[in-house]
Amino acid sequence: MTQTEFRRARTLMIYWHDGELTAENYLESRSTDEETENAVAVNARAIELLERFTDWATVEKVAVDLGEFDPASVREAVLALAEAGLLVERGAEGREERFLDTWRDWGEEARFFHFGTRNTIYTGDTLEQRRSDARWVRETGGTPPAIFKTYPDAPRVYLPRAFLPLAEPYGQVLTRRRTHRVFTGEPVSLAQLSTTLFYTFAPMQLYDAGDLGTLILRTSPCGGARHELEGYVAVLDVQDVPPGLYHYNAESHALELVDPDFDRARLHRVTFESEMCTPSAFVCFVTVVFERTMYKYRHSRALRVTTLSAGHLGQTFVLTSTAVGLGAWQSAAFRDEELDEALGVDGLSEGVLYMFGAGNPVLGETGMPAGITRARLTDPRQLLAPRPAE
Repeated sequence: MTQTEFRRARTLMIYWHDGELTAENYLESRSTDEETENAVAVNARAIELLERFTDWATVEKVAVDLGEFDPASVREAVLALAEAGLLVERGAEGREERFLDTWRDWGEEARFFHFGTRNTIYTGDTLEQRRSDARWVRETGGTPPAIFKTYPDAPRVYLPRAFLPLAEPYGQVLTRRRTHRVFTGEPVSLAQLSTTLFYTFAPMQLYDAGDLGTLILRTSPCGGARHELEGYVAVLDVQDVPPGLYHYNAESHALELVDPDFDRARLHRVTFESEMCTPSAFVCFVTVVFERTMYKYRHSRALRVTTLSAGHLGQTFVLTSTAVGLGAWQSAAFRDEELDEALGVDGLSEGVLYMFGAGNPVLGETGMPAGITRARLTDPRQLLAPRPAE
């Protein structure tokens, strides 16, 4: 009779959790109907046993190699590791191999985050359930975190509330939006900056969330209205605003000075010498105040929602910039720790996640960004395949 062969799963993470050495095969499926736990506590013997299965091996061979142990106990331990998903049985490795081939260009961090946060359980979305969840959050989390951040002792530039009209038809703004990399160098007006920041970061309304406290509602959606994203603005060439690095106070619609010496040379360094963002008139750095999200959402899947919220915010920024006559861009290419330090955040309770900026764009003859050639088909309807004949 053919003996069963096992091999250590290639999608294992081993880490310390609550004082226990823990192993998890993050590719293992989870139930979405009941709480299950893929991670299991392991000891030094289990780690040694997993090491014996680096390549395909039978229980019998490993039992011989571990002659000091009773073969029956070795078999029991191997089957337990297989049951926990830490060992893969010969013939069942197809999904793992397809995964490793498909994700071969991305590292373990991305793999673990994406697959380790799949198939979580949601409690439901009825009004009664939401109220129950909110009471539990308040009972276990205490006082809700502040919804606004401020630097009370920093010099402020109060921005005008006479906003530019966003009167251009939405469809035109949407289809005119492009990523711009070349700028004229002409200063952006104070009204353009004020309008763009207001409609991107400022609250449009305040919301009484009961046990969860008062929350803000922006023009961009955000999971649970947590609005954990803060804006910092590197002002480089804006009329009537001294250059420097500021925090945008969303409550007061004001710029709070963080570093008056932040300039294009520093920006060039922290953005990997980017030829796109360095010439901008202003650049917004988006940070996450993690407590605002963690207060309500205790599962790591919530980090997915935070990154999605940053994308929503970025789209609002570039569309608003387009509507007020600016050219905008967005990027995640920056030196995280150096930028955290420049912003004065610790990277732990608050850390940089995203950035976008704008300036007066250089346009080509067709209205496209400088250096971009448009294909002959200019009507979006021409890009659609014809409907098959019935």
